[in-house]
Amino acid sequence: MPCARTSQHKCEMVGRFWSGANCQDATEGSKCHQEVTWAMEHGIYVYPEWYPSLTEQSSFREFQARLFRGQQSGLEHNDCPEPCCHDALPGERCHEDATWAMLYGINIREINHAYPPSLTNESEFAEFQAYLHVCYPDRCPEPCAPTEVGASQHDASMDCPDTHNSR
Repeated sequence: MPCARTSQHKCEMVGRFWSGANCQDATEGSKCHQEVTWAMEHGIYVYPEWYPSLTEQSSFREFQARLFRGQQSGLEHNDCPEPCCHDALPGERCHEDATWAMLYGINIREINHAYPPSLTNESEFAEFQAYLHVCYPDRCPEPCAPTEVGASQHDASMDCPDTHNSR
């Protein structure tokens, strides 16, 4: 991803931000929906090497994200736009915040009450990203992988950790 400002993201000293300004989840009946459905029902079995990071249990949005990335890199052509989910990548602010929360924040007595009880040091990265998305949707996108935090949309009255002052 380039560091020059674009309509998709901005680059700052702190880290890149993902912008879902042009995202669109595939709608039933669309060409993308048909391509994702084929990939999930047939492609993963016939051409598993095309989907190295996916399994039969991967979500529809994870498959759409994979098709979008393949098109974006110029390796293939399909009709899938960027889905309105994004798994945070190293160098992005959300990845930095989720990694910090996972390794350190959850262990700081003064703020660990803000994390849902289901989050522990053993939780998956996507669970921390999903929690930060609930707290800071402008800074941290919803991950593509389904998560317990995302499914439960924890109590919105719960305090969210202040990631700026905690470090």
